[in-house]
Amino acid sequence: MPNKEIWMQRAFDLALLGSGRVAPNPLVGCVIVKDDQIIGEGYHQQYGGPHAEVNAVANATTSVQGATAYVTLEPCSHFGKTPPCADLLIQSGVTTVFIANLDPNPLVAGKGVEKLQAAGITCHIGLGAETGEWLNRHFFTFHRQKRPYITFKYACTADGFIAAADGTPVQLSNELSAIRVHQMRAEHQGILVGVQTILTDDPSLTTRLVAGANPIRIVLDPSGRMPLTAKVQQDGGETLVLRSSAELAALSLQSILVEGGAKTMERLFADGLVDEIWKIRSPKSIKEGIPEPKLPVKWREIDYLGDDTWFKAVLTPGPASTYSGLK
Repeated sequence: MPNKEIWMQRAFDLALLGSGRVAPNPLVGCVIVKDDQIIGEGYHQQYGGPHAEVNAVANATTSVQGATAYVTLEPCSHFGKTPPCADLLIQSGVTTVFIANLDPNPLVAGKGVEKLQAAGITCHIGLGAETGEWLNRHFFTFHRQKRPYITFKYACTADGFIAAADGTPVQLSNELSAIRVHQMRAEHQGILVGVQTILTDDPSLTTRLVAGANPIRIVLDPSGRMPLTAKVQQDGGETLVLRSSAELAALSLQSILVEGGAKTMERLFADGLVDEIWKIRSPKSIKEGIPEPKLPVKWREIDYLGDDTWFKAVLTPGPASTYSGLK
C-alpha cells in the first residue's frame, strides 16, 4: 500500500476514536506528514471541542510549514463552536491537503476546498472516499436525505426464531455481544423500539455496559398503548413516543438504532427507512417461536463474538457497502 493510502487510513483510524462523542458533528481524523514522516495527528474528540486539524497542528513535533495534511473530511470554512479549520491550515503553512470526502453540510459543501485553493494550497479529493462514506454514513445520510440513518439490530436462534411463541423474550446473545450492542447504542443518537417490546420486555435501552452517552429512546406506538409505568418513562431519561414511522424524518437525529421486534422491522423496511441491518445468531435452538423477519437482503458474515455469529446487510447502495469489520 503506497504511503498516501497508509496515512489516510491512519486518519480514519483516529477518526473512529471519536465514535459516540462527536454527534451531530462528523467523525474526522487528520494526519500531517513532512519529509515522509508523520509529524502531527489528531481527531475530533468531542462535540464542541477542537476539530481534528486543530489537534493535529497542536500536536506537531516540528513546524508544519510545507507539510501535507491528510483529512478524512473537507475542512470546515465557517465559524461554529470553533474557528474554520481551513483558515488554520492556511495559516500553518500546509502546502498540500488530501481529503477523502467533501462535506455535504450546506455550511461547508465545497467552500473549505475553495478557501484552501484560493490560498494556493493543492487539494486532492477522493483518497479513501469509500471508507470515508462508511465512516460518516450517519452524517452523510442526514444531510443528503434529510432523515436519520437507521440501523436495525436483532438476535435470533440457530433455528431462526427471535422470541418464544407467546412473545416472551428469550436471552439469546452472549455477554460479549451484549457489550457490543451497548456500544452500538452509544454510537447512535436515538434508539427505537415498538410498543410491543415495551409491553413484553420493559427494557431500559441504556448504555449501562459501556462508557457512553445514552441515546434518546423512541417508542413507535400507533395505537397509544405506551404505559406510564414503563422504565423508559420513569428513569428520568429522554423518551419520545411516535404514532407513525413517518415522524422519524422530522427528528433532528442523525442516527437511530432499532431494537424492535419483527413487526417494527417490517414496517420500517416497507417504508424504505432501513439502511443497515445486523443479525446476531446464537447457537441456541428453541424449536418454535416467533420467526425472524424474512427480508430480501444479502447477508455477510462479519465476526464471531464468543459463540455468537454477527451478520450484516447494507441496504443503502453505493460505496458504503464495501467497508467491512466491527469497529
